[in-house]
Amino acid sequence: MPQPISTTTVPTTNAPPAIAADHLSRVVPLGDRKLTILDDVSLTVAAGDTLAIVGASGSGKTTLLGLLAGLDRPDTGSVAWNGEVVSTLSEDALAKRRQGSVGFVFQSFQLLPALTAFENVMLPLELAGARDAEAKATDWLT
Repeated sequence: MPQPISTTTVPTTNAPPAIAADHLSRVVPLGDRKLTILDDVSLTVAAGDTLAIVGASGSGKTTLLGLLAGLDRPDTGSVAWNGEVVSTLSEDALAKRRQGSVGFVFQSFQLLPALTAFENVMLPLELAGARDAEAKATDWLT
């Protein structure tokens, strides 16, 4: 069985945490049984803090990141961003919150091979309706 992942953060202000996870679990079916990927994980991250999630391969790091980013739903527990519980929002409401506040670099990059790096960066900005998509993409890549 993989070693559990470990996280440690120390709140730095009285403001609600930028991210708060409370008693998260994630279980997936595996044939005729269930595989527990995360079991009762809680953490808080204050705005401006840096967090490293460290663990062995298969320990649930990517699953935890997906839950924290709103890309997946926990089986139990909750995720809040700046004090707002987002793990129970509708898919549409969650997508709108994610669009304005979550950036995610996927393990497999999720790039469109027919586009240049610049176009891959600019595309989500254009889809979000950013008026200055080209300038932002240029700034981010230089």
